[in-house]
Amino acid sequence: MIKFETKTTFSAAQLKAQLAKNTQKAQMVLDAAVLSDSNYFVPLQTGKLQQSGITNTRIGSGEVVWRTPYARAQYYGENFDHSKQRNPNACAKWFEAAKARFNDKWVRLVNERIGSF
Repeated sequence: MIKFETKTTFSAAQLKAQLAKNTQKAQMVLDAAVLSDSNYFVPLQTGKLQQSGITNTRIGSGEVVWRTPYARAQYYGENFDHSKQRNPNACAKWFEAAKARFNDKWVRLVNERIGSF
């Protein structure tokens, strides 16, 4: 017969702190990826709409924001003219387009950060 004895030290507070730290890192990585991947589909005339996403998003907050007087109209496709686009990937609902294309990547990025203790 073989007998093994083991002793484990577990700190719930330490685990909770590490999980919170990993979650914050994951949120920052996710926000940056969502912004970058969504901007791939943002209409481009002067670049102000894309830049507004960079300027108005606080990375790590969980909220990506494009804020110009015309951002809402562009997002929902009002007065959207593909023939005048400098971005051939531009489309209305650019976040939805990015999510459809990059969601698996976003999930993987988060899982890599959350799971690394």
